[in-house]
Amino acid sequence: MKAQRLARIALAAILGLAVAIGGSAQPAASAKGKPRSACQKLAKRYEDVAPGRRLVTVVRGDDETGRISACVLPRGRVRTLASWDDGLSRDWAKVVATAGTWVLVEQGHGDQYGGVSRSLTRFGVRRGQRLQLSGYGCQIGFDGHNCPDGTDFGEVALAASGAVAYELSDLAAGTTMLMAVGPGGAAIKLADGPIDELRIAGGQITWTQGGVARAAPLPR
Repeated sequence: MKAQRLARIALAAILGLAVAIGGSAQPAASAKGKPRSACQKLAKRYEDVAPGRRLVTVVRGDDETGRISACVLPRGRVRTLASWDDGLSRDWAKVVATAGTWVLVEQGHGDQYGGVSRSLTRFGVRRGQRLQLSGYGCQIGFDGHNCPDGTDFGEVALAASGAVAYELSDLAAGTTMLMAVGPGGAAIKLADGPIDELRIAGGQITWTQGGVARAAPLPR
């Protein structure tokens, strides 16, 4: 009797251990078998030019055909920020800066007939926000005259909040100023005239103008 009782106890213990192991192994197996998201696949397959751990920004293709894509790990939607496909190396795009879940992209065009364009756009990758900060497009004649209107940009700095500070030139007026744009898109002018240096650090925009250092808080 005593031997039978010990055998039953041992069998119950073995069955209990098997159930415990099976129950603990099942979530691990499920987690391991969970398919990668499109964002995770993008990060694994291509070189990520964004230094942040959450934002993935990829430039694919060559000077004739390509695209810039971005997403937020782990399962954010993959968004196309820019693409070009004219087969003649006339259109192009490049990443100017990344911070947080935001990307600044420059796009341009130049053809043999004197057609030129250039733009700067801020993208909020998480929600798909898009805001053009500057842009011009025109036909330059053989006399070399500049574009009559539109805006162009110079120095640029981007914060993790999405705030941007950038040097903006009005081509029609022939003026240059330092602008700042908050995460929501509200713009303010910080200074008139060209600047020498520009950066964002510690919640402030700092720049040098005429050899004098200046600063302003980031717009919210």
